Amino acid sequence: MEKEHIIKKQVEVLGIPSKDMIREEIARRKLKKSYKKLMYKIMICVTIAVAVMIVITNLWIAVLQIDGSSMNPLLHMNEIVLVTRGGTPDRNDIIAFYYKDKLHVKRVIAIAGDMVDINDDGVVTLNKKPLEEPYVAELSYAFCDMTFPLRVPNGTVFVLGDNRAHSMDSRDSAFGFVNREQIVGKVKFSVWPLPRFGSVN
Repeated sequence: MEKEHIIKKQVEVLGIPSKDMIREEIARRKLKKSYKKLMYKIMICVTIAVAVMIVITNLWIAVLQIDGSSMNPLLHMNEIVLVTRGGTPDRNDIIAFYYKDKLHVKRVIAIAGDMVDINDDGVVTLNKKPLEEPYVAELSYAFCDMTFPLRVPNGTVFVLGDNRAHSMDSRDSAFGFVNREQIVGKVKFSVWPLPRFGSVN
């Protein structure tokens, strides 16, 4: 009896919750539980997405910021581009490669076995045919100390910058041919700045 009296007094003091209050409390607890589940799922999805991006970046895609003006007008200083790893470079591909522990971006002009010649006016001849180069704003002989004509050795490519007057490339004997082992991949897409967003070719 004494216990029932104590309970009765507590009910009188605290009040008995209505059915609506009980329903609201149940709904609130369910919402809190579902919110926690949702946040947990979101965290799992974000973690997986980040992991996938890291794998893609390391295995298939590299992000590169352009340093210099050697590929003007196609690529500008500080422009951010995506480089697809792997694949065999072909003529006219824009490639990223290491030279003296620094990444460079140039255009493949000739591949292994090709015969290349450059005259004093900067006109390039590939396999005895003048090369049409609409991507070059101004032809230039520039830093050329190679002996032409020359044949591209196996396992290498001959590269030039589009901005011929301001590009160190395969015309310079110190730079020379680019070995396959030096090549990171092909520059395929520009992502920044936004006005320049699009494919690179």
